[in-house]
Amino acid sequence: MPAGTWLCWASLLLLAEPSQPCPKGCDCFAHEVFCSDERLTAIPLDIPPDTTDIVFVETSFTEVEPGAFSGSPNLTKLIFLSTPLQSFRPGAFAGLRQLRDLEVTGSTFNLSGDTFANLTSLVQLTLSFDELDTLPEGLFLGLDILESLQLQGNQLQTLPLGIFRPLRSLRSLNLEQNRLARLPAGLLDPLSGLRFLKLSDNKLSQGLPQGVFATLGSLEELFLDNNGLRELSPELLSGLFRLERLWLQHNAISHLPPSVFSDLGSLTALSLQGNALRTLPAGLFAHSPHLLSLSLSHNQLVTVEEGAFTNLSSLTFLTLSHNAIVQLPAGVFRDLRKLVKLYLGSNNLTALPVSLLHNLSNLELLSLSRNQLSTLPKGLLRANYNLFNLALHGNPWQCDCHLAWLSSWLRIWSDQLLHTRTYCAGPAHLRGHVVPTLKEEDLVCPASGYPRLDPRVAGRGWGPGVQDKGAPSRCTYRNAEGSVVLACDETHCRWLNVQLSPRQGEGFLAMTYNSSQGWDLRSSCGSVRVTVSIGNLAAEP
Repeated sequence: MPAGTWLCWASLLLLAEPSQPCPKGCDCFAHEVFCSDERLTAIPLDIPPDTTDIVFVETSFTEVEPGAFSGSPNLTKLIFLSTPLQSFRPGAFAGLRQLRDLEVTGSTFNLSGDTFANLTSLVQLTLSFDELDTLPEGLFLGLDILESLQLQGNQLQTLPLGIFRPLRSLRSLNLEQNRLARLPAGLLDPLSGLRFLKLSDNKLSQGLPQGVFATLGSLEELFLDNNGLRELSPELLSGLFRLERLWLQHNAISHLPPSVFSDLGSLTALSLQGNALRTLPAGLFAHSPHLLSLSLSHNQLVTVEEGAFTNLSSLTFLTLSHNAIVQLPAGVFRDLRKLVKLYLGSNNLTALPVSLLHNLSNLELLSLSRNQLSTLPKGLLRANYNLFNLALHGNPWQCDCHLAWLSSWLRIWSDQLLHTRTYCAGPAHLRGHVVPTLKEEDLVCPASGYPRLDPRVAGRGWGPGVQDKGAPSRCTYRNAEGSVVLACDETHCRWLNVQLSPRQGEGFLAMTYNSSQGWDLRSSCGSVRVTVSIGNLAAEP
């Protein structure tokens, strides 16, 4: 049992004053008794008759005798935590007509069909982590007003078809962390008022028959994660008009029928994380206009159709991270006007359409980390005035003139922008530099399609009259190693960058005093020669 649970119970009990003598090995506070002595080998006979709550923690008794609580007719809550219980003898709970909450957690015991007989006031029953492998068919007879049944962490492999027939008032059923391989058709039919159903961490890979949830029209939350599910039948979720949260993560679902979510008009949260989805049918979520959170991370998506998120005008959270997405259609997020967080990290994106985010005026967080992006189109973020968290790391950013706008944008908003450090991957002379720290003159582009220089002046430099009238106004010359860069425009050469290093073997140049070095630099505009001389200045008198 977690230490925090003990402390919680102990704190609650210490708030009250003892009212009368208490059984040996227990502590009594007002109407509550807390027993945690491992020397306690049987239910105490001298429990105060006005007790309403009893908690046994790590005691040593192995069974509960008939009439063990006959002296406690006012008992409403009875809890056994981490006790070595092996059996409840017939009549163990006799006389507990007011008991509303019974919990047995962390024991190993057998149940008979009449174990809970006459507990007609029971509202909550918890039998968790008790190594139960079977349930007698009539176990819940008489529990007509039971609202919560917690059976998680046992070893149940199957359930009798009529086991839940008496539980027409049940609101919450927890069967997670068992070994269920199938749910018999009709098993859940009596539970028309059920609101919460947990089936996580079972083995239901092929054990969800058509219509198994058909009568659960009041269901609000359904957990089907970690079951090895490979497919969902088109009608599996039909009739779940009130379902608000659906958890399908960590299965093996490779495709989804286009109509599988068509009845989920009340859905607000859907997780499909950790499956094997390769595509998303257009209009898949169109019948869930109230969806707020959608997780599609850790799948195998290569692309997303433009209509995949149609009608999701309420969506605030979307993650597509950890897929294999290569490209996104320009209008794929068009309907997501209320989107606040968008995760696109750990994909294979190489470029983004300039209008991709233009309808996302409420966007606050954008992750593009760990893709194959070398640049972003100017104007991509023009409508995202609320963006304050931007993740760009792990991309091969090419720090040239095309990225100048981003460097400036990051620098302008640096005071209110949270973002991981973004480094240049190229060109060679800027590799490792932090993008927002670069100046405009650092971010220049190699000439592409520029007219060649007149051979008569190619070795002497570049000035007015060399280019045609329609030529671009800037050329950048480099040597093969990228260690010398010269930027020129129509009237003058305005920037020279020479990387010198005193150490050999690092790909840079080394020069000594009183030496000169010349380099032939080339671009599509032609060639120039740059000479650098290093010498001592004459001392002043």
